[in-house]
Amino acid sequence: MTLKKQRDTPMQEAVLDRLRDLTRQYPAGSKLPTVRQLIADYGVGQHVIQTALEKLRSEGLVTSHVGKGTFVGNASLVKRRTRNVLTLLYEHPYLRGDVIARILHQRLSIDGHESMVLAYSNAANVMDILKSGTRYDAAILQPRSSAMSISLLALLKQRAEHVLIEGYAGEHLDVDSVSNDPARTVELIVDHLFGLGHKRVAWVTEDGGNYFFARTAALFRAHCHGAGRPVNDCPVIFAPTDPDKLGIRNLASCIQGLKVGGGKLPFTALVVASFVDGRAIVDALHQCGLETPRDVAIVRLGTPDLESDHLGRLTIAGRSSTHAAGTVLDRLQWRWSHPAEPHECCYDTPTLSVMDSSASAR
Repeated sequence: MTLKKQRDTPMQEAVLDRLRDLTRQYPAGSKLPTVRQLIADYGVGQHVIQTALEKLRSEGLVTSHVGKGTFVGNASLVKRRTRNVLTLLYEHPYLRGDVIARILHQRLSIDGHESMVLAYSNAANVMDILKSGTRYDAAILQPRSSAMSISLLALLKQRAEHVLIEGYAGEHLDVDSVSNDPARTVELIVDHLFGLGHKRVAWVTEDGGNYFFARTAALFRAHCHGAGRPVNDCPVIFAPTDPDKLGIRNLASCIQGLKVGGGKLPFTALVVASFVDGRAIVDALHQCGLETPRDVAIVRLGTPDLESDHLGRLTIAGRSSTHAAGTVLDRLQWRWSHPAEPHECCYDTPTLSVMDSSASAR
């Protein structure tokens, strides 16, 4: 008895066509997204993706290597040059940067590149180290909450073939940069709170000059104005920061100062844009005799995959460390393949993780 070959389903054929198109977008030797990423992007099961990749391998369009991934082209083209990559990390108590730097180092090493992470607290000192003569194929700069050192950036351009700034919108700096999308972040938060019936929302942010906090505060004002909300109903409160510590100097004092007659807040929701951790937010509320969401709904800007940011109870808007690192590596790979293309800032799409702290207005 002869068995008939089973025909591909329309879904399998569609995925196969999309993957063929994807291989045409990458130069030979480029690494394709992981199977897990393709499953998420295409919304299909693992079997469909694996079957499509097997057909592409049989056609000679891709080559797979255990532990390294799937690459465009045949095996001889996959042998790519080993890159020397420096990640320069500004020392900061906030964990997000450390987590991203560690992910970058691990993934670059797995891909066969030479990776080094250098943490610094003084730009002048790290510049002395960089002047030693070592050159890099790429440098990833994570300035975090610090002011951008133009001198350090200029030196990095001399010591590295390509420079990418993570966590900072580097417009007009003649380098690539990757940052969270401030407009989408504000839109997610405002739509969520307004959708829950909150009409009086205060945006509490740091006054330390962090570009992202300043940008989101301005966008919040513009968004509320466009929605016809009175300024007094949706104010931006700039809270003093402590240069020797992390985030707002005294969040409890800031919240206490917002109370009106009867010791109540005139707002039903607060948005906290600060490097303070989740415990500091909860403790500040307790010091003011408040509970969330009973007395006030809370949404914070932060990193969804850092439990210290949300404690499993604070609604949080931001991008995960894993997603941020993946965007940096994708942009770096693209830059190596397109060295002459203009530099630009890539804005990551944030997500809103809704937890117990945001409930309907009462």
